Amino acid sequence: MLKNHKSLIFTLILSLSILPLSSQFSYGDTGIVSVDSFDVEYTIENGVLDTIFLDPDFIELILTMDTTSDGTVEITIPRSLLDSKFDTSDDVFFVLVDGFETDYAEIESTTDSRTLVIPFFSGDSVIGIIGTDALNPFSLEPEIPSWIKNNAGWWADGQIDDTAFIQGIQYLISEEIMSIPQTESGESSGNEIPSWIKNNAGWWADGQIDDTAFIQGIQFMITNGILQV
Repeated sequence: MLKNHKSLIFTLILSLSILPLSSQFSYGDTGIVSVDSFDVEYTIENGVLDTIFLDPDFIELILTMDTTSDGTVEITIPRSLLDSKFDTSDDVFFVLVDGFETDYAEIESTTDSRTLVIPFFSGDSVIGIIGTDALNPFSLEPEIPSWIKNNAGWWADGQIDDTAFIQGIQYLISEEIMSIPQTESGESSGNEIPSWIKNNAGWWADGQIDDTAFIQGIQFMITNGILQV
């Protein structure tokens, strides 16, 4: 027998309309979860939220939870993380609760986020919110602060030596000031840095090649054990 989530959402909306304003959305558990560097705010009634994560392949935000009785989840979704659009207009999300399509209430929409209230039954454990546009963390361009170009230029011009340049790059990566795509590290080799990498650094500092080409040189050094991170 199918779970009647649609009737539950109507009951939810009706109850919200007749409750005193002070008691609306008076839930037991409220928090913020970081999902791919975006803050996702939530409030859950009659349950505990375990995780929130994005599946970019299915354009789906997934919530896992432990529920003690019928209740609701209120969630504010950053548009840059997940959105649902038809042309340039907002479209509805496709929401599943334990695999069953479920109606929901959208209680707020801003230029940056959308807030949904989703009902669930006691024992439900997974909510999937499917949109049309989702962040793909694997397609993001590496982030390199512009001032690092100064160091690269000085190194290419011989104003700082290889050791100083390597130590600087290691520090920037370890402190997450400089973002490098996941790269398998090789064993420390003690090899000299190939001249083409230094040439790349100089060209990059002068704006003759893009960030990706410079990053490829850094990845080469990591893979070949020249740069340990």
